[in-house]
Amino acid sequence: MKKIAVAVAAALLAGSAAAADVTLYGVVDTGFSYTNTRSKAEGTTSLKNIDEAQSTKSFSMDSGNSAGSRWGLKGSEDLGNGLKVGFKLESGFSSDTGKGSDDGLFNRESSISLSGSFGTIYAGRMGSLISDLGSVGWYGSMASPFGSGWGKIAGHEAVMHMQGRKSNTLVYMSPRFSGLQFSAQYSMGDEGKENKPSTNRYAAIGVDYQVGGLEIGFLADWMNKNSSELNYAENLEEKGLAKIDKDAWTINLAANYDCGFAKTFIAAQYFKNVSLNQSLTSAKNQLKPIANILGISKVDETKATEDIARLASAKGFGVNLGVDVPAFGGNAMLSVGYEDADLRIAKRKVASADVYSALAGYTYPISKRTSVYAGAGYTYNKLKASHEGKITGSGKIKGSVFQAMAGLKHTF
Repeated sequence: MKKIAVAVAAALLAGSAAAADVTLYGVVDTGFSYTNTRSKAEGTTSLKNIDEAQSTKSFSMDSGNSAGSRWGLKGSEDLGNGLKVGFKLESGFSSDTGKGSDDGLFNRESSISLSGSFGTIYAGRMGSLISDLGSVGWYGSMASPFGSGWGKIAGHEAVMHMQGRKSNTLVYMSPRFSGLQFSAQYSMGDEGKENKPSTNRYAAIGVDYQVGGLEIGFLADWMNKNSSELNYAENLEEKGLAKIDKDAWTINLAANYDCGFAKTFIAAQYFKNVSLNQSLTSAKNQLKPIANILGISKVDETKATEDIARLASAKGFGVNLGVDVPAFGGNAMLSVGYEDADLRIAKRKVASADVYSALAGYTYPISKRTSVYAGAGYTYNKLKASHEGKITGSGKIKGSVFQAMAGLKHTF
């Protein structure tokens, strides 16, 4: 009887999988990394003098240095009349520990789509258009040979202000006409707070053009930031600092060209009122010296840092150049970038920042599904801060991250 039940269940599952065209897939990426992080702050305020330096070094086994470890299910069904419904459920995990994500089971993507002659409409949780993530992220992969970066070295994201995955999101992608494709995205924000001032709402539009070995992309995005009360609102209001730049936006232009012996990349971004990117917050406790210089730090460093992160915004530009060259059976990649930004606290300029990044890597395929990789990268940032008002101060903050890595990646 048990054998019959098992046989029936297997037949039903087989029939269901055939009808829905379901595929199990994934990536396992495990490697080793050496990381050296440094930060130094010095300055004076009307409250205290600042002189702090920190340095950390580590050697570790890591997951997802070159590509995030994941598993997923995807499938589609032909509805007839040119219509097709599809789905994608993707979950991230740490291949070095076996742990899943704290963000939910299908934290990387949970989407359903409807496609036809009109294009494709997606709904659910997925990557932003400006990223290189999941079903709809297209800009990041065409802007840099490293996409969103390797490990703690952020690639072009070190000098630009990008976006990751978004929940409660709608995306439209048109068919490609004469090389042109139009895309648009809107994210309603966090669960239970959709379209409310207490959550971040995000929108983006973009155009991608492909002809021969040339690809050109333009994308603009906008963020209506969370405007709920700060942790230390009363204290900050006394100093005239409890003001948030609510509307953030970026303008992005990128191109790449494959001439056969090499593929070159160039990308540029202008940004305003955006949150600080990875390179400006990567050095350990780098936001703490900013808070100290402004005289708004608190005993609870976590809450104080949260407030600074929400109050702090950046305005400026970033540029990135890259190249991908076939070499010795694999691919050698190089990327360099620069960012020039003004940092604002409570809508006042308090610092200027310069960021430099460089990343080199090499991948070699052992088979169709397995490859080895090695790379190294360096990001350096320098901030000059000054502030006048009820709290006065000036100072310098320097931070850097160096990382070298090597690993093995397998796809299935």
